[in-house]
Amino acid sequence: MTDRNVHERLASSVKGPIQWIQKTMERMKTLQARRSNGVTPPNENSGGVLDANGTDGLHFTRTRVMPVSREIFRRNRIVALEEMSPVADQFKLLRTQIFHRTRPGGLNTIQVSGFSSEDGKSLVAVNLAISIARDARQTTLLVDVDFRHPSLHLLFGLHPETPGLKQHFLDGAPIESLLVSPGIDKLTLLPAGGRIAHSTELIGSPAMEALIGELKERYSDRYVIFDTPPIAECPDPLVFSEYVEAMILVARADHTRSGAVRAAMDRVPRGKVLGIVLNDMKAEGGGR
Repeated sequence: MTDRNVHERLASSVKGPIQWIQKTMERMKTLQARRSNGVTPPNENSGGVLDANGTDGLHFTRTRVMPVSREIFRRNRIVALEEMSPVADQFKLLRTQIFHRTRPGGLNTIQVSGFSSEDGKSLVAVNLAISIARDARQTTLLVDVDFRHPSLHLLFGLHPETPGLKQHFLDGAPIESLLVSPGIDKLTLLPAGGRIAHSTELIGSPAMEALIGELKERYSDRYVIFDTPPIAECPDPLVFSEYVEAMILVARADHTRSGAVRAAMDRVPRGKVLGIVLNDMKAEGGGR
């Protein structure tokens, strides 16, 4: 697809997605009406199944299953699955603090962003999503919204051309066909699908807002974690912050500059910031 084709498709999705938005909003109204009447909505889009207790199932019949080896996780420093790891314990502590801040208000959409490039925000997003999925009461959807430098597919060892949100917005691919199960119980991944030249306009579109609203409302036991670009890199994370209920910012020890932190805190909606994660700290003995 040429840059002109991409621009035309994107312009169409941003300026004139009337039929798509109407269908999405009608579907959301139907789901809300069913919930208000005490009826559990069928998982018609995700292919979800009900378990023996009648609650939302943990497996999705239309989700692509792409198991990831433990070796890939170890190589990419994804530690949340390890049982005897001090770093994994830190993510459990972070998970607990997030639950305390979000559960009372029913908040379930969390944006993860760095202050600058190479702060490790994607690595934090992955480990946090896995840690939340391991909680007995929660499921997690991890979404790559970094259309400038998508990286979640790399951390999970997926093919660079694994389709995702780009194919949904530009080619009309249904979301349920783009979900990936990496072989971790109760965790689902929605890749970016590649770079998008006009990402700010796409993120600010009614189509994106409607999609985020639908992802939030579909499952009451699900946290949706969004990996977004660094605050200092582009307008995308600030535009996206309008759609989420909470934010986590990531700084990297001996890397993130204090000026970048101050500048970002002046821009972001502070009321949504749950806290700042300091990544890559040296542990006792010189390790990290």
